[in-house]
Amino acid sequence: MTYVDEVARLVGWRPGDFRPEVDWAAVERDLGLRLPADYKELLTRFPSGAYRASIEVENPAQGADELAGVKRHNQEFLEIFADPDTGYLSGTSYVLFPEPGGLYPWGSTDSGGTFWWITGSADPDTWRVAYNDRDNWHEHAGPMSKVIHEILVSTGEDNILRWDLSAKPVEFTGFVGSRMVSYPAS
Repeated sequence: MTYVDEVARLVGWRPGDFRPEVDWAAVERDLGLRLPADYKELLTRFPSGAYRASIEVENPAQGADELAGVKRHNQEFLEIFADPDTGYLSGTSYVLFPEPGGLYPWGSTDSGGTFWWITGSADPDTWRVAYNDRDNWHEHAGPMSKVIHEILVSTGEDNILRWDLSAKPVEFTGFVGSRMVSYPAS
């Protein structure tokens, strides 16, 4: 069973509740990079949404508008983090995509944190994950689906966020078109 399978099981996701409108080859071409297989597998099953009200992931394959939005948001993140006045990269060895090994954003938190891939390998399935909580950087060996899985099963601060998530329900909330979906379904 993959981490994506486990994420779907944990939140009670039903197969067939979502289908992306844009194929992954077009998404990768438009974003300008190959994406990890687990990311594509996760977002082939799930629309844009939030896992345990903690990690928000926008789905670029959901539709043309979502792809344009993800591309715009990622460019904004790259510009903000590239600005030396923000200090986000001060004191780190991180560089930003498209530099070799550069950070590329894939998710965020409701408190302003940002998740990144460290694109240090030609094989995106080996990319590590970095998380910036606006003050500190934390790394995870990856893949990103394992990060989400760990957030869903965390009962304390033993996760990349360093948050106690025990009071937050294990759920997924997102949108398919104008319809809000929430799992586990009541």
